Amino acid sequence: MEFIQHTINWCKGEIFEGSMVALYGAVIVIVSILFKKFGTTPFTKAMFIPLLVVGLLCIIVGGSLVINNNKRIADYQKAYESNPQEFIKSEKGRTNNFIKWYPYTMYITAVVIIIGIGCYLFWGGAWGRALGLSLLLMGLSVLFLDNFSEERADIYYQAIVNELEMR
Repeated sequence: MEFIQHTINWCKGEIFEGSMVALYGAVIVIVSILFKKFGTTPFTKAMFIPLLVVGLLCIIVGGSLVINNNKRIADYQKAYESNPQEFIKSEKGRTNNFIKWYPYTMYITAVVIIIGIGCYLFWGGAWGRALGLSLLLMGLSVLFLDNFSEERADIYYQAIVNELEMR
C-alpha cells in the first residue's frame, strides 16, 4: 500500500468521527428543543439553554472535522505527489505535535467532568443540575472523540515511522 493511503484513511476516520459528533450534537439540540416545548418542571425548562449550547458546540466541532478533513485529502495528495519524502517527514512532525496534546485534553476533560459533577451535586436547584449534566455530556463527547482520535493518530504515526525506516 502506498503511504498516501494511510493519510487518506486517517482523514476518513476523522470525517466519520466528526459526522458522529455532529449527529450527537443534533440529537442533543433536538432534545433541548423538546425540553423547551414540552417541559413543565423547572428542571426540564432549565435544561434548554445548557443542552442547546452543548449540542451546538458538538455540531460545530463535528462539522469542522468533516469540512477540514475533506479539504485536507486533496491537499495531502498534491503534497505527496510533488515530494513524497518531504511530505512524510512533515507528517511526522505534524502528527508528533498533536499527539502531545492528547494527555492535556484528557486532563482538561476530567476537570470539566469534575466541575459538572460538582455543579450537579452541590449547586442545587434546576440550573445547577442542568449545567452539571450538560458539562458531563460535553466531557463525555470530548472523551469519546479524543479516545478514537488518539488511537488513530498512534496508528498513523507508526505507519509514518515504518515508512521512514523503509526509505
